[in-house]
Amino acid sequence: MLTKRIIACLDVDDGRVVKGVQFVNLRDAGDPADCAAAHARDGADEIVLLDITATSDKRNTMLDVVSRTARCLFIPFTVGGGIRNWPTPKLCSRLARTRSPSIRPQ
Repeated sequence: MLTKRIIACLDVDDGRVVKGVQFVNLRDAGDPADCAAAHARDGADEIVLLDITATSDKRNTMLDVVSRTARCLFIPFTVGGGIRNWPTPKLCSRLARTRSPSIRPQ
């Protein structure tokens, strides 16, 4: 039997969670680590942090935000946006392993 999972996707712009409709009229919705922790407390099964302007602004992954978020979560989370080369996923995996040493790189 399939199980339903709650996956919270947090859109991030300039290091802050933003809320809008179809990426228009964005407003600040808080710190990514705080928002992710709140969703986890409220029962989310997984968190997705999506940097919605990293590609268009030619920025790399927001490793500081990933690191802060990893420290306050005990559920899986995924990061999207700004991944341009192979070392970036390795760095994100390394940051996650600092919180959960059982995670192994692929």
